[in-house]
Amino acid sequence: MKVMDNKVFQKWNKEINEFLSHSKTNILPRTYYEEKAKEIINYVGKYSKFYKDLFLEKCDNDSIFPFLKNIPFTTKADLQRVGRDVCSMNFDKIATYYETTGTTGKPTPCPRSSLDIETSGKFVEHALKKAYLNTFGNMEALTAIMGPSELYAFGDTYGEICRNLGIPFVRLWPESPRVGVEKAAQLIKDLNVKSMICSPAIALALARYYKSLNIEPSRLPIKQIFVLGELCTPEMLKNISNIWDAKCTHGLYGSQEIHALATGTIDGELLISETNYIVEIIPLANWSKEIGELCVTMLVPGAKPLIRFKTGDLAYINNENNPRTLKILGRVKDIIIIDNKEISPFFIESSILSEFKTIFGYQCTIWLNEKSEENMSINVVADVTESEIQNIEKNLKKKFNIDVYITTKDKLDPKTETGAYVSWKSARIIDRR
Repeated sequence: MKVMDNKVFQKWNKEINEFLSHSKTNILPRTYYEEKAKEIINYVGKYSKFYKDLFLEKCDNDSIFPFLKNIPFTTKADLQRVGRDVCSMNFDKIATYYETTGTTGKPTPCPRSSLDIETSGKFVEHALKKAYLNTFGNMEALTAIMGPSELYAFGDTYGEICRNLGIPFVRLWPESPRVGVEKAAQLIKDLNVKSMICSPAIALALARYYKSLNIEPSRLPIKQIFVLGELCTPEMLKNISNIWDAKCTHGLYGSQEIHALATGTIDGELLISETNYIVEIIPLANWSKEIGELCVTMLVPGAKPLIRFKTGDLAYINNENNPRTLKILGRVKDIIIIDNKEISPFFIESSILSEFKTIFGYQCTIWLNEKSEENMSINVVADVTESEIQNIEKNLKKKFNIDVYITTKDKLDPKTETGAYVSWKSARIIDRR
């Protein structure tokens, strides 16, 4: 590593360590973000072909941060179009290479430098250590790390952090044809795994598989579940917790492109990795100004910093909390109009799940009757009585202001049960209007 690189490492490590040691009282001044923004804009303008060209364009984008006004947005479509030209580092100098899974279009390159890995990992490690001490009292709990594939950062991120903390782990790939849910479930049981790191869809898929074998998930020694990778409401956290009789919290919120933007707390919140990002909420028509599309400027001078990147996620930042908390409400493109009102995926999921003690899966169909009135049919995998169903239908009618019909199923179709790996909406909503 070059001497200059060592200085950069030391500076970032010092800043992050200081922040984490006083995270409950530490509010970074506006000058911190202004200085970092200028540095990163100069950095990408020098080393990224895409940004060098983009910054020549004139635009009149607004921002709550004066130093970001008139800086163009970066979109997912931009990343798919320009490919490696967005990167700011020669691939012979990076630490590792990943790609997006390609579920929303052409895969995009996601290289990471050593500095990216170090600065992002510090926040995840800090959060994971707190959670293990809270649940187990120490780090001695065999953990199943279950990411989508080896081209995804998930496995490496948590594997490295588990090694740093002395947490024993096994990497499983339930979505891989060579492993699959059955093999993963067998190993979890045989190895007496105590903790799982996975998506909500995988937590539910594993629970459904155990139930099919007449094994209650709650009888297994799992005591902690960290979920990430898709929409997860407080009601889903509680639902998974009830199914497994384990603590269920957010692992992190992030992506291949932006790394770990926020990390979970033991009480179910998401805390922003404040030193590493500038976060903005871009207002949407018909929504309150507090809710909008999450826009991120990455401040770490690594392999692929993104400037004013529109994540496509609907979000709310609670600035009253100290430290600030982030709430993800689903994808912007997954907003649904019901009864002439725009409704977030978060509202739909939380409304449905709040009516059940445990639910192993759900799918909604929205349709019009002969009078062109909207109706919603919901298939659920849940143990409920007929009288409970009638109460739930009444309650949901009040929430959605349309007639709702509940049908219980032993299982849902494969697209629904696995589709949440790809898209909440494609898995959960059928719109026949």
